[in-house]
Parts: sequence; C-alpha cells; structure tokens
Amino acid sequence: MIKRATFCLLFSAVSLSAQVQNAYTPVPPLPLGDVLLSLPTSHMSLPGTWEIRFTHRFNQSIDQGSFSDRIHSLFGLDSNADVGIGLSYVPVRDLELSAYRSNALDDIELGAKYNVFQQARAIPFSAAVRAGGDWRTEADLNDRTSVFAQAILARQFGKRAEISIIPTYVTNAGRVVSGNTSAALFRNAFNVPIGAAVMLTQAVSVIGEVVPRNRDLPADMHGYFAWSAGLKTAIGGHFFELMLTNSNATHVDQYVTSTYMGSPLHRGDLHIGFNIERRFGR
Repeated sequence: MIKRATFCLLFSAVSLSAQVQNAYTPVPPLPLGDVLLSLPTSHMSLPGTWEIRFTHRFNQSIDQGSFSDRIHSLFGLDSNADVGIGLSYVPVRDLELSAYRSNALDDIELGAKYNVFQQARAIPFSAAVRAGGDWRTEADLNDRTSVFAQAILARQFGKRAEISIIPTYVTNAGRVVSGNTSAALFRNAFNVPIGAAVMLTQAVSVIGEVVPRNRDLPADMHGYFAWSAGLKTAIGGHFFELMLTNSNATHVDQYVTSTYMGSPLHRGDLHIGFNIERRFGR
C-alpha cells in the first residue's frame, strides 16, 4: 500500500513537472530571420550561428516621369541604389551581435540584441531588447554618431501570423541639409514602428511594416508615414525579400524620424528593394 501511494505521488509530481515544462516551452517561430524587411524581429538563432545580409533599395520611384520614361528606366531598376552589407553572430544563447554598413552617408551600425523571453502557452508574447550605435563616415557631416535602444514585443497567432511593436529611441537622428553640410534633425527621437507577417505557405510570407509620422517633425515638414510591403521566401538557410516602400531607410537613426536623407516622405513614392540573407553554422 505504501509503495503504491509513493508511486502515485512520484507519478503525479512527474506529470505536473512535465505540464509546467510544456507550458513554458517556446512555440515554434515563423521562418522570418533577424529582420522583417528593415525592422528587427524578436527571433534568435542558435549559438554559433552566423548570418550575412545584403540590402538593396533603388533610388528612383517607379511613379517618376512619364510612362515612356518609366519604361526606359525599367521602372527605377536603372537608377542608382542605396546598398548595404551586414553580419551578425550569436556567441551564446539569447545574445546576437551585429554590424551593418550602407552607402547612405556611409553609415556603420553596431548593435546587440538580447532575447528576454519567448512566447509559450504560459507566456502570451515574445520580448527582446536591442541597443547600439551608428557612425556616419561620409564627408561634410556634423553630428556623426548616434546611439539607439529598442524593445521588440512580438505576438504570434497560431502557426501562420505574427505582429511586432518596436518602441525605439535614438539620438542625433535624421538629417537637415544646410549648404554643403548636414546635421541631425533631431537631438532625441522616439517612434513606435509596427511590423506584421502572414505565412502563405511553409516557405513564403507576406510582410508589412509601418513607421508612424514622427510627431516632433518641424511644422513646415509635411511628411508622410513610412510603409513597406513585400514577400519573404525562406529556403534552408536562405531568406530573400522583394519589397515596395516609400522609404529607403534601413538604419535605426534613419527610419525612426519618418524622413530620409533630409527629405520628408511622400505618399506616392514607390521604391523597389530587396534583401538577401544567408545563415551559416548551426
């Protein structure tokens, strides 16, 4: 009788422990990688994983010029482009280090992302924090450096949808041009970008991003909010994104102001862009 009671107690304890463990087991993440299109995700790779990332944003809007002009320029594909290359590494669990450089102001961005917790049955959302800084190395610039901090809050709905809210603070953000030099438009800037993803198939997702119009923009700068929409394909360790956007911003200090390179954003601008990412390691 005592043995039976002991066995029942042990079995109950093991069952309860398994139920608690299952309640805190992270849900399988959507195949989105480190970024949606330009905004960071809360996802974290396994320790020892490297990722290289290429970004490309054509400068000419596909609505510029007459129809024949647009055909002649292949709807902006003949125009110059803002391009960048980045590298990230996960040295230990839940920590990612990254470096990214683009030819927009020759901006070098260094960052670190930490995964606070992941969504599970007992935890309704995922949370990560990201911080870092930018160094703009192009000639004739003032206010060359910025620091930023981001909280990434993501909620996954079932196995096919996710929405992220990313409160972001950055110093010396945006650009204002004066003569042959440019300086920061904001000493301190804050915004709350939003990203969403919906999986169409196991390999293809629709991605959307919105950065609200910054409420601290000068009164005479009649800008529009930033938006991006695209398709992401995940095949093995590769991610490929094709997108349309009204903003070519890829750095934190660029997109948080809802301006780009000293100019307000416009409703009708349609820039074609793409990203390519490749993971190595585990």
